[in-house]
Amino acid sequence: MAATQTQEHLTVADLTPDFLAAPWSAEHMRKRWSVVAAVAAVASIAGFIMARHTGTFVAQQHFYRAYLVGFMFCLGLTLGSLALLMLAHVVGGKWQVVIRRILEASTRNLWLVALMFLGVIAGIKYLYPWAGAFPYDLGPHAAHAIQARQPFLSEKWFILRGVIYFVGWAIFALLLNQWSLRLDRPADSTESYDRLRLRFMRLGGGGLVFYSLSVSLAAIDWVMSLDAVWYSTIWGMIYMVGQVLLALGFTIVVLVMLSRTVPMKQILRVSELHDIGNLTLAFVMLFTYVSFSQFIIIWSGNLPEEIPWYLARVQNGWRPIISVLFVIHFALPFLLLLNRSLKRRGAQLALVAILIMVARYGDLFWQIVPNFKDASGLTGHFFMTWFDLAVPLAMAATWFAFFFAQLKKRPLVPAYHHLIPEILEKTHGAH
Repeated sequence: MAATQTQEHLTVADLTPDFLAAPWSAEHMRKRWSVVAAVAAVASIAGFIMARHTGTFVAQQHFYRAYLVGFMFCLGLTLGSLALLMLAHVVGGKWQVVIRRILEASTRNLWLVALMFLGVIAGIKYLYPWAGAFPYDLGPHAAHAIQARQPFLSEKWFILRGVIYFVGWAIFALLLNQWSLRLDRPADSTESYDRLRLRFMRLGGGGLVFYSLSVSLAAIDWVMSLDAVWYSTIWGMIYMVGQVLLALGFTIVVLVMLSRTVPMKQILRVSELHDIGNLTLAFVMLFTYVSFSQFIIIWSGNLPEEIPWYLARVQNGWRPIISVLFVIHFALPFLLLLNRSLKRRGAQLALVAILIMVARYGDLFWQIVPNFKDASGLTGHFFMTWFDLAVPLAMAATWFAFFFAQLKKRPLVPAYHHLIPEILEKTHGAH
């Protein structure tokens, strides 16, 4: 479906709160995802009880590693949206006006992701070798590496750093959401809006700095430390770009869904959709660049403490996975997004966005699961349990349900944003 139609011309005066309210489809999606979340959660809980009943360490480990994949997926949706929101305030542009409220609704799910983090804490001894509970040998260099990284990698500091991360993210998300409400009513003067724009820009710039540092450390804490020995200096950048790419994919899907009905049907034009498609293409290329940079540096260095990480992910059943990820995470989105007409058709762009979201789940699975002995290509082989589907699905569906509940709480666009008159011009987006 194309984003441009011959709709009745709108003015700023037409953008009342009632007109800009989320359509019935938002409530429909909330109910649908709530059902999916309930069914998947029951299946996950039943599986967890069975795993606990067996009493085996590995059986419970299967649950928690699937849980970690789901947690990082939901974290990416939330923090990627926060990063995009801050970036939008810094660089401006009409493209960000039509997705701002979608991004804000995503950031307001941060409390839910913080609750999910409690499950990661509960599974520390099943996930992280430095917790000292693994019943199997971790390799010849693991003990020395764990000892050298103490006390940084300890349960107390792991939890404390997590609290600091979430508090910092919450402050930026809260301020951005509260200040945005000011754009739903007329300004007393043009000067007051100018001051607000400057505040947004300063907060966004400072927030991006905090986001870069905190996500880099969080990615090290929550994923890289799954391996007792391996390390990468590009790891934080990979997760930052991956989160933004995931959030972009989700935002496009929601935007296209909303564009089927009023009010977004009369507001969204092809020029903004095209810009968002171009931004997605840029992040697809950036993610591939940083991922390949990590690979080529480690592979060419061929150091014994680095190269096993990749060997564990290209052997014993894992090679087809990385091949598929290359196709759906880079090659196919890249080639499709080069097409100008595709980026101007909502339905086609949404299909590419869904493909990217699936690829992000696959990439997280590929990064996390081979860290464990039975699934590593070095000491085991590739396999998936039903935990790997049910648990992340339950968590993601819960996140989606709360997102649509949040989306209904505010108008779909900030009616008094300074770029709204340009977006509503009759000729805007016509070419």
